[in-house]
Amino acid sequence: MARTRVYGVGSREVSMKQILSALGILVLATGFSIAAGAQPQAEKDENGLTIVQTPTRTGVWGDIVYGDPDAPIELIEYASLTCPACAEFATQGMPRLLDDFVSKGQVKFVFRNFVLNQYDLAAASASRCVATTDDAKSAIDDLFKEQADWLGGDNPYLGMSEIMARHGLEQDALGQCISDQEVQLHIVQMRQRGLEEHEVNATPTFVLNGVPMPYPGYDRLRLRLATLLATQSLTGN
Repeated sequence: MARTRVYGVGSREVSMKQILSALGILVLATGFSIAAGAQPQAEKDENGLTIVQTPTRTGVWGDIVYGDPDAPIELIEYASLTCPACAEFATQGMPRLLDDFVSKGQVKFVFRNFVLNQYDLAAASASRCVATTDDAKSAIDDLFKEQADWLGGDNPYLGMSEIMARHGLEQDALGQCISDQEVQLHIVQMRQRGLEEHEVNATPTFVLNGVPMPYPGYDRLRLRLATLLATQSLTGN
């Protein structure tokens, strides 16, 4: 399966300034803007990993969790909202994962943004500036389902704004959200944390109980999860 590869970002030394510079200064045709501006030095935890700062505005920040937080298996996905392979998993693999494992309390699924470009940064920010976690999940789901339409249109930002309006984020609120530097930094710091902690260099990247791996296709993923559950059952872990 084709993955969206990120070149030149494999080093833990990639700085927040470099990432924002690579994403650029975005001025939207709709009048919205994302400005890189002067960035504060990223804070690090005791392990030297970037701390993802929580914006002060209302929204859904950090990990978006599906299922039982105490499930025996944790599966993290680092995804881009502009990545076709990520959209394929979201529309074809994710419903099966929810039915096969998450709904049964066997797998905790965690969604994390790993932005690749300006459109992605805008869409990721927008999907987080909603009222509830369910709203964020629904918005992400629609952005993936309709990715080819909004991203492939003449003005991706207008297509994105139409989707977000269905989730309670009208144009004025959307403009405020995606031009909010705290929101931008939150999304970019999430990406930086993925680089540092799991050496993510392509999307989608999955982390199965702490071990990074490319997406093998749902049938193979299902087999790995079932095998891991069986092993845990035999060992009592």
